[in-house]
Amino acid sequence: MRICIIVITMAKFVQTEVEPLEYEMLEKILKKKRMTIKEAVREAIVNWIGLQTPISEDPLFKLKPARTGVKTDSSRVDELLYQGLK
Repeated sequence: MRICIIVITMAKFVQTEVEPLEYEMLEKILKKKRMTIKEAVREAIVNWIGLQTPISEDPLFKLKPARTGVKTDSSRVDELLYQGLK
């Protein structure tokens, strides 16, 4: 027996099949989190895309540093971060 999940968005349509046990587990989690299948599938797709996207393509790492006018001293960062690990 196969159960079909269909998600319709304004732009695209996504459809897949899952095993009955997978669907049961999904339903339990959805009830606990009070989410719809649509919300969960969207979240899963966004997370999967994030995992598949190289860091070099991530817009976060393309931001230019902003000048704040605050002087900083990063000379002891490693020492403070890794104290006690040596």
